[in-house]
Amino acid sequence: MLRDKLKNKIYFDEYIEYSLETIDEDLHDLESDKSLNIDSKMKFSFGLVNDSVRLMHLRYSRGDNLSEFIPHLDAILKYREKQKYYADLLPENEQKKRIGWEEIREDYLEDWLNWLAFAYCLNVGQSYYQKVLVLLGSQGLDAVFDSIAVKMGDSSREVNNTVLFKKRFNKLHLVIEATPEQQPKMMLAYLNAWYKLYGSPDLHLMDTDTYKGYWCWEAALVVKLYNIDDSSFIDHEYYPKDLVHWQDNNK
Repeated sequence: MLRDKLKNKIYFDEYIEYSLETIDEDLHDLESDKSLNIDSKMKFSFGLVNDSVRLMHLRYSRGDNLSEFIPHLDAILKYREKQKYYADLLPENEQKKRIGWEEIREDYLEDWLNWLAFAYCLNVGQSYYQKVLVLLGSQGLDAVFDSIAVKMGDSSREVNNTVLFKKRFNKLHLVIEATPEQQPKMMLAYLNAWYKLYGSPDLHLMDTDTYKGYWCWEAALVVKLYNIDDSSFIDHEYYPKDLVHWQDNNK
């Protein structure tokens, strides 16, 4: 059953088929195209990570069985490891080329939290989380990411007290810092503000295939990590409740 309320199944079927074809083509090129240099292979690997995270987003909106997402998570980790492998192969005088594909940015942080939300809510395991956190790095740079990383088991991590992207994520940081009694109310406030904080993109109104569904993945991650009572916002339009309660529904 469709989880998204703004597009029909045909839309998601076509978009998912296109995404799968794109991933297959790019993976084939990465492994077979002899003309690709190391820099290009690094960027191809980066694209495979993003396209695969987007694929999970689309499949969630379509209503797919979340148990089927585990292979996607395995593939994403493999692609991110490839990205690092090729970045490490860059000559010393070209190492700066990797910075724009690795350093923390607002849009990258959104994607990282999306990835971690699926991994944690689908309970893929501590070894997986640690590998992802090591690959993403960015220790001691952002209060939101550092706090989440520590909660996920990176206990020796340096934690910055400053929210790097205040406009976008300060309200989420307030949820993390709140007392357990305050957290449900703070999370509801974050969900209510989320669409505007996300940029009010109105992608569902555009005659393109850029709309994936409006889901606040970081809410799923924080609710699950901090064991927040979600009864007051479980039916919020942006809250991916099926992801949060996947394990409850599969006992």
